[in-house]
Amino acid sequence: MNEMGHLERQRSRFWRSGRAITGLAILGFLVFAAAFAPWLAPHDPYEQNLQARRQPPSDQHPLGLDELGRDNLSRLLYGARLSLLVGVTSVAIAVTFGGLLGALAGYLGGWLDSAIMSLTDVMQAFPTLLLAIAVIVVLGPGLTNAMIAVAIAAIPTYARLTRMGVLRAKALDYVVAARAIGAPRSRLLWRHILPATLVPILAQATLGVGTAILEVTGLGFLGLAAQPPTPEWGAMISQGRGAVFAAPHIILFPGIAIMLMVLAFNLLGDGLQELLDAHSA
Repeated sequence: MNEMGHLERQRSRFWRSGRAITGLAILGFLVFAAAFAPWLAPHDPYEQNLQARRQPPSDQHPLGLDELGRDNLSRLLYGARLSLLVGVTSVAIAVTFGGLLGALAGYLGGWLDSAIMSLTDVMQAFPTLLLAIAVIVVLGPGLTNAMIAVAIAAIPTYARLTRMGVLRAKALDYVVAARAIGAPRSRLLWRHILPATLVPILAQATLGVGTAILEVTGLGFLGLAAQPPTPEWGAMISQGRGAVFAAPHIILFPGIAIMLMVLAFNLLGDGLQELLDAHSA
């Protein structure tokens, strides 16, 4: 009963967070646009009209045309799908592998803890984007490889966060009591320890989605992520950078879309962080 009441208080506190609600509203709008892109897009995102290239916004093309005469609005809608897929998938991979490494390091300790933490120290010695570029050099350019590269670069963050949570949870009274009555290690880890680490990991993962989207966008700008003619926002900015003064709408609208998506995840992550801080107080 106490646990149910605690969860209810946390849920109520979350829904009273203005940042979280704003983030959810923006994210909901973007998810709706991505999910219904085939019905909302006024044109084929790959259809070219070279005679009308760089055309400014008009009634027929509300966000104008790009360098190759493709409809910007249609490409942005389809690009929202890729950005959400990239962000969520890369963070899911990082949380899975980083969480597993961190849980093993924190729970088992000893030489395994030292080895895993030393590995994360080496990985974190490199800037995240530089490490991702190094992985792409090995795997080759492409959207899938960019997701893997960003995920690998983020693994140390979740490994360390999970390890700290596990170490903190191991000292909780109910965990100590469960260990004292002979509960199996696997039960201790999966039923008692890891659930206590979920809120901080979820908060970091939510913020991490926005970071992952920015990093993949940066890789796309460098030509290392999605390849033409894929409608990916970073690639759209890269392809339109030569017309920044002649046709600024080509890069302006993808830039706004990236800002809104990252802002949505950051606000949502801030709301979860407020919940975590209130829980810790």
